[in-house]
Amino acid sequence: MIPTSDPMPRSTVFLLRRFEAAFLRPYRGMILLGLVGLLVQSVLLLPVPLVQGWVVDRLVVNCQCGEAGPASRSPSQSAPALGFAQDSKSAVARVIALALAGTIALHGARTVLAWRIAAMMGRISQEVVVALRGALHRKLMRLPMAYFDAQQTGRLMARVTSDVGSVLMFIRSGILQLLNDLILSMAISVLLTWLQWRLALVALVVVPLYALNQRAFLGKLRRLSNEIRAQVAALYALLSERVSAVRVVRSFAKEEDELVELDQRIDRHRALSWDNTRAAAVLGATAMLISGLGTVFVIAYGIVLVGHGLLTIGELLAIYALVGQLYQPIVRLTQFQATALATVVSIERLYEIFDEPEPVQDHRDAAAIVDPRGAIEYRHVSFAYSPGGPKVLDELTLRIEPGMRLGVLGPSGAGKSTLLALVPRLYDVPEVSTSAGKSWGAVYLDGRDVRSLKLADLRRAVALVPQHALLFEGTIRTNLLYANPDATEAQMREALEIADFAATVDSLPAGLDTLVGERGYSLSGGQRQRLALARAVVAQPTVLLLDDCTSALDAETEARIQQALDRQLPGRTCLLVSHKIASVRRADRIIVLESGRIVEQGTHSELLAHGGRYAETFRQQTSALTCTGG
Repeated sequence: MIPTSDPMPRSTVFLLRRFEAAFLRPYRGMILLGLVGLLVQSVLLLPVPLVQGWVVDRLVVNCQCGEAGPASRSPSQSAPALGFAQDSKSAVARVIALALAGTIALHGARTVLAWRIAAMMGRISQEVVVALRGALHRKLMRLPMAYFDAQQTGRLMARVTSDVGSVLMFIRSGILQLLNDLILSMAISVLLTWLQWRLALVALVVVPLYALNQRAFLGKLRRLSNEIRAQVAALYALLSERVSAVRVVRSFAKEEDELVELDQRIDRHRALSWDNTRAAAVLGATAMLISGLGTVFVIAYGIVLVGHGLLTIGELLAIYALVGQLYQPIVRLTQFQATALATVVSIERLYEIFDEPEPVQDHRDAAAIVDPRGAIEYRHVSFAYSPGGPKVLDELTLRIEPGMRLGVLGPSGAGKSTLLALVPRLYDVPEVSTSAGKSWGAVYLDGRDVRSLKLADLRRAVALVPQHALLFEGTIRTNLLYANPDATEAQMREALEIADFAATVDSLPAGLDTLVGERGYSLSGGQRQRLALARAVVAQPTVLLLDDCTSALDAETEARIQQALDRQLPGRTCLLVSHKIASVRRADRIIVLESGRIVEQGTHSELLAHGGRYAETFRQQTSALTCTGG
């Protein structure tokens, strides 16, 4: 007898089933127990109107007995429909006292059940949210870099916080109440039909109006829920971006402008929330009006039945109370619709993350890496960051022998960082062929396609140090141990010395236990780069990929680091990307990239003698240094 609206799309129903199977199924028994408890709690309320109606009839009968005697009773009063015979005043008083005591006991039992159910559902909701956030974190860690390139951090955080919070509230206080209201309303409908089928029909005649009311608001509420979630994500994105860029904001004196933009987004969110609240309020108010009309119809017709001797006053009062209990869950279902829709929207948004493809993952027959040598080879490698987009690397072929130091030079956008990122499979070379019938090529480590190797082994063998060093909140020690939790003090010390950072650490009062702050912002740019390099060295990789990671260092410090790498890490394959000739001139071999192709390669002296782009870059940089020095 519960109103229904347009059925949810099949895709939404499918997602809800997936969500139940993944996160709720382990607690199905406890949820069922909670539902039974909630039903018992509701059923315990049903006898209360019957008892109260019976008490009223007994009082009426005994009052009439005291005034006119038994002979004056009406037929309906001489055989009440609730099934109780007349007794003496003292007996009736005792029964009434017992009935009232029973009513108090019923309310007490309902209170205990309510407390136990709330505690149990609170625990279940917390466990589900922990599992959900853990699954989200694992999924995010497996997603390709291309996904993060296209997403704002704040929008992802909104899903992990706001959307998961919406699911938490629904599980804690919504899911059982929803099921309970559905079952309770049907049970009350059956009870009303048993007590007085005529009044039951009158009470149920307004139920289709609830369905029409829901149908009128369903589309609008769903649209508003989607817009609100999107606006929350935009707000998180703005806050995340501006907080991380607070130095830039202040350096340009843009604090007031940022506050204005933040206020505008908050105002848009508030307007949407107000529209949603207003729609939900109108929906609920209309449902209450329908309930009021139904109640008036029941009372009016009930009075007619009492006048014809087909119903007692006590029975009418009992049915009136039961009708109220029938309409209450239906109204709650109507009011609950906005919350349910918001939860459905949140689950859909979460599954947008869960359903993201994971192109970079272990193949079924991925091979382990044992004693890597460090030979790297690019065979006819082409790569684009988006399907149909411009090629960042174009038919590039290159071989780096174990232990070789390769310098990579080229203008911005030449493909230098991409060249490095393909080795640890931060991005994957597509395995499919192009429309022209050509393969995208492959990257090899020790003669094996990196896509055929176990990803964890590959990334233990290869360490990448990006230009923009990102440190984690904590200490210098915790940042070093992040790369190798089993590193000894001696290994950390050696890594700091190679990165020319040991003396700086020794000068700090707390040494290795010095706090670096969020993202390492308590350190200078050069210190962050050196600590990031030390962290990579601690991992003891076979292949070291340095992506312009010494750009913030002076030439003297950079030279010391390169000498330390030569001296203390012999046999390590090293790819060094830089814009500066001084950074790559000591390399065993140097390549010059342009538009994703190798246009020159050789040693420093060979390239200078060749007189090409490398030599031209060298002249420009040395003349600039001369001018600066002069």
